[in-house]
Amino acid sequence: MRAAGGVQIVDVLPSHEYDAAHIRGAVHIPLRHILHDAPASLDRARPVVVYCRDSLCDLSARAAAQLEMLGFTGVRHYFRGKADWIVRGLPTDPPAPLSERMRALPYFVNNLAPVLRSGWIRYSDRVRVAESMRDDENLVRLGPEDSVPPAAPDSPMPRGVVLNPEGVLLGAIDRSESAPRALDAMNPGPQTIRPDMTPRLAAKLMASNPYLIVTTAMGNYLGRYLAPQSPRAVRARN
Repeated sequence: MRAAGGVQIVDVLPSHEYDAAHIRGAVHIPLRHILHDAPASLDRARPVVVYCRDSLCDLSARAAAQLEMLGFTGVRHYFRGKADWIVRGLPTDPPAPLSERMRALPYFVNNLAPVLRSGWIRYSDRVRVAESMRDDENLVRLGPEDSVPPAAPDSPMPRGVVLNPEGVLLGAIDRSESAPRALDAMNPGPQTIRPDMTPRLAAKLMASNPYLIVTTAMGNYLGRYLAPQSPRAVRARN
């Protein structure tokens, strides 16, 4: 399952998004399975292009960093992602239905003119995730080959982040036990969010994830998201 012409195209989105429509010829390896599946599924001697949803999605940048860590060369990521491909009418499997094309349109507009989104954010003066982000000094930063120190069982999650030399998030440490190598102990697919997104989206993501890590669209680690406490919770604590 490799694209013709020598380039291997890899979709790193969740299964339901791949099944809805993917670039024709793309192999499906979700981000959390890259480290385990890529060595057997991809040819290290051929170039690889990874993609995710759009220019706000960091999955492809993080997947590219993981592939480079595994020794793949010639790795690129399609920054504008599937939204760009679909709206341009390029071939997908299955053919993208109208609902999928309409879903991709706002992402496509942001891909082409990100200044419109950033201008609206400034104009609306909305509350942003960055206001509840903390670059916590107690959160351990590790390289993939570093040993993992023990943490108190009641310490906040994640207990640590694993970064490549450029600061791209490779994974997060969920466990409190020590480990000889961060690469073997990390969660390779933690949920992330961008700093200019809203607490409403963060709350939706937190409903199915134990924590959120704030990153740039290029996957660079910025901090840990701390959900704002409700006034009722603050009164109860005091």
